[in-house]
Amino acid sequence: MFLKSMLHNIWIAKDTGECLYHKKYGSIDHDENLITSFLSAIEIFAQNVDEGCDFLQTKNFKFIYATSNQLVTVVCTDCNEEDNRIRSDLKKIQEEFQNRYSEELKDWNGRVEHFSMMEEYIDRYLKKYTMPVENLASTKLELNPKIITQDINRSYSRQQKKVISLLKYKGTATLNDIVKLMKLTETDAQLATKDLLNNDVIRQIPVS
Repeated sequence: MFLKSMLHNIWIAKDTGECLYHKKYGSIDHDENLITSFLSAIEIFAQNVDEGCDFLQTKNFKFIYATSNQLVTVVCTDCNEEDNRIRSDLKKIQEEFQNRYSEELKDWNGRVEHFSMMEEYIDRYLKKYTMPVENLASTKLELNPKIITQDINRSYSRQQKKVISLLKYKGTATLNDIVKLMKLTETDAQLATKDLLNNDVIRQIPVS
């Protein structure tokens, strides 16, 4: 059984707690203004006692933060999701939001409808985190075309090189194929594949 790991929600809020943008990808479903008020309050408290909040963890979920002088941006993921990669994408999203709307946020009128125009930009960074890895067991994978001509001896772990080599040779493969043909454990195959997916080295083939 492959480990499940995915992203559930993103919230972009003013530093005073009002929710500006929210999108649900997974299973967390609560009032967004209540959530952002709480998450922003945690950040304010953390800034008063330390240098701010990097993440907040419950039994089953992790809330990963990016903050600026006007915004608090948070994603909710499963606990075993890796922080730094998501936070890097989160900071890009927050910077873009700030660039688009910084003047408006100085004298915000309370309306949020047009912030939904950020959705396509946000999905570009976050969609790759939204599928449970267990669903990939029978989903075909392929190399991103821009990777095919690259030297796989650089920048990849031994397990990742095995995944890339198999996809170069076969064209497509499932996660189960990778375990069987490359003699990797399920955990090693899952972690290597997930990391390559998150970095756009490989991709899923859409089901027709």
